[in-house]
Amino acid sequence: MNARRDLDDTTAPLGNTTRDYLEALDAAGQLITDASRDALERALAAIGCAAEADAAALYRHGAGSLRADYIGAWRGSIKLPGHAAESLARLDYRLYRDLHETLSAGLMLERRVSELLPATQVMLGPVGVQHLLCVPLLDAGELIGFLALAYLDAPRRRISGEPRFLATLANYLALALVRQQAEQRMGVNALRLSTLVGATEDMVFELDSAGIVVNVWSHHPALPSASLVGLPLDLAFPQDMAWALGQALPQALASEAREQFEFTLPRLEGAIYCIGRLQAVPSEDGRRRNAVALIRDVSELMREEARRRAMVETLDQLEEAVIELTPTGHLTRLSAAWATLRVWPNAGRLDLAQPLTNFVHEEDHDVLLRAFAEVLRAGEPVSARFRLLRQGAEPLWLEARLLPNWGADGQPHGLRGVLRDVTTAHLSEAHIRQLALYDSLTGLPNRVLLDDLLNQALSRAKRHSTRVALGFIDLDHFKQINDAFGHQAGDQVLATLARQIRSVLREEDVLARWGGDEFIVMLPDLPDLVTLSQVAERLREIARQGVVLEGIETRPTISIGMAVFPDNADNAEALLRAADSTMYHAKAMGRNNVQFYGDIVHLKSIGREHMAVQTRLNHAILNNELQVFYQPIVNARSGEVTSIEALARWHDDTAGWITPQLFIPMAEKLGLISELSEQIIVQALTKLRGWRARGFKQPLALNVSRNLLFSPRFVRNLISMVEEYGLRPHDVVVEITESLALTDHARQSRHLKQLHESGFRIAIDDFGTGYSSLSQLHDMPIDILKVDLSFTARLNNESGRRIMQAIVQMSHALGLDVVVEGVETLEAARFLQGLGVEKMQGFHFCEPVPAGVCELHLQLGLDGKV
Repeated sequence: MNARRDLDDTTAPLGNTTRDYLEALDAAGQLITDASRDALERALAAIGCAAEADAAALYRHGAGSLRADYIGAWRGSIKLPGHAAESLARLDYRLYRDLHETLSAGLMLERRVSELLPATQVMLGPVGVQHLLCVPLLDAGELIGFLALAYLDAPRRRISGEPRFLATLANYLALALVRQQAEQRMGVNALRLSTLVGATEDMVFELDSAGIVVNVWSHHPALPSASLVGLPLDLAFPQDMAWALGQALPQALASEAREQFEFTLPRLEGAIYCIGRLQAVPSEDGRRRNAVALIRDVSELMREEARRRAMVETLDQLEEAVIELTPTGHLTRLSAAWATLRVWPNAGRLDLAQPLTNFVHEEDHDVLLRAFAEVLRAGEPVSARFRLLRQGAEPLWLEARLLPNWGADGQPHGLRGVLRDVTTAHLSEAHIRQLALYDSLTGLPNRVLLDDLLNQALSRAKRHSTRVALGFIDLDHFKQINDAFGHQAGDQVLATLARQIRSVLREEDVLARWGGDEFIVMLPDLPDLVTLSQVAERLREIARQGVVLEGIETRPTISIGMAVFPDNADNAEALLRAADSTMYHAKAMGRNNVQFYGDIVHLKSIGREHMAVQTRLNHAILNNELQVFYQPIVNARSGEVTSIEALARWHDDTAGWITPQLFIPMAEKLGLISELSEQIIVQALTKLRGWRARGFKQPLALNVSRNLLFSPRFVRNLISMVEEYGLRPHDVVVEITESLALTDHARQSRHLKQLHESGFRIAIDDFGTGYSSLSQLHDMPIDILKVDLSFTARLNNESGRRIMQAIVQMSHALGLDVVVEGVETLEAARFLQGLGVEKMQGFHFCEPVPAGVCELHLQLGLDGKV
């Protein structure tokens, strides 16, 4: 030890203290080779005794941190309580700045504890330490730890050269710490290397430049590891492996590049196939270059690849095409049969990476995409049938059996499938289905298919609370056509009639052949009964277009019986019976007409109870039992109620609510219509007076019958009644029907002019149901034109929309206010708004309601409807 020798030269003759320091130096020097805890405690004891301290402790500075960790100590005469030992195990330099700043400068710190910072006093005071000496341990000028000597009393006076002893001891301790840390890092690195190499299934060998095995990390049963170290290549390894390593070793040592090699190890149970890489590395002493070989057993991969090639070759011999796809449906692999199906030799190469749908008939895309989504969602096989487009040939019908392609994470990462040509089977199935479900003459659904479609429509109607209409159609006098022209001509008439009827139906409607000369039409999701009447009439008219038979034009007629679910029947069988009986009633009524089951029942009921109902109506009118309901007319843009129409309603104690379509004509027949009208007017004017008192300014529309309008005193009486109720003529709108306006034009025109000149506003109700001309409309004192609801019901087709547009434009041209009746849907309201119609009336806004409900609408309006 050079430091010991230097100190020996400067300390002759030796005193006891000097000898103690020399012994301490010997003990500290031994730490460089022996870093055990016992050796450390012996060295600290020797240092403590030489410095005549009561305790000695060694701390290691945490690299890059502001703390010092306790390494070991000699306690001497100091007894540490448990909490004190805990606090001294790790020192936070932020609490002991004076200690850290002095030691970091490479200086010793020797002071009384009372002179140190409060944190140091708090730490050392409880154990009785009065004096502290700390010596820094430095490595290349950097603080790596310190030696602490503690004194219970003031220390003796330092001898000459004692600081040099302490500095030398600090150097020994610093060397010991540095070596200890290096050994720890080497041990950790060696353990990490061993763990990393041991964690792989690869074989790892280290060879020196002469080909001698230096290290082995291998758990492969063919190459035991321990027995190979120190052997040359030809003795350590099998011949093929030794030769491969011997060929690659010189190249690897001569360059920085990795050398690749491969070899085979023959075994009784089968050859082992290996691949390897050789990379030059420094030897342990750093003076030579060794090489590390990383060898992997790829036998199973080779066998799996061989099996895969065999499977591909087998699949390529099949007529079915095998495909693989990405989750988005792009082709990633195609067997040879794909090109055969596509009738294009290059399809297997050029179709790759393209979406499968590129080669599928456009109408089948949705079917295929839904199948893809289901496979990926459920992870289960799914079958799909589609048409494959082919190069210069008709499409093929293929059946695809699609399965998920599972990834290592257990999730489907794509799809695979087998495609089979099922064109012949598909066409046969389609032909069989056509024969089983369709009429061979007309191509229409037959009874079997109709039964299924009807039950589906009724189930849907029950869920959505809609109607389904069913019509029995019978060709009138068909036997005469057969007798006159023969059965072939009869078939021609039936086929032509089927095409004609189908042409006027909606896409969702169904026309079926029932048998013979009978057809059935089904109208699902029927919006209203007005539409049913219009469709039935179009069916009757289209049949009159005529058919030319042997040069003779015939114009056959049809009889139609209509029934409605759920109004007339609650199941399919009952609905068919109702339509059938109604059709026979139509034939009984003279053929060439449309009858509705509800009307038949109604007529029968009227026939049986006509006199009783007349008697009860007479009683209701005489006893003032009729009620007035009110239906708002709305400004569709603002929702404001602009006027109200008064409507007669009758609730019969025996039959309940009686429709106005029944009791109004009956009152006219009984000669009671004037009395009925006067009662309604009185009730309506009474209510209007109350509304005026509450500040409501909307005018009230009154329907005036023909008898009442033509009565000599009507105008004078109406003016008197308005004045009697404190109202003015402009508070009232007098409504007459278009047909009434055209009756006795001169007479009614005189009355209308009197009403108009008195201040009443005049409205033509149900416009479009009569045959008024523009000149008549221009001559009449009309303020308001109310378009009949039959025109509103036709807004679902182009001709209906054009007619409505023409009526609105004509009304505006004549300077008339327009009110459109029968507005039942939001779509109709929005279309009318687009035509410039502001005022509308109908169930979409509000049905006829009692006075109290109507008053709420007057207060709150009906906004939010458009």
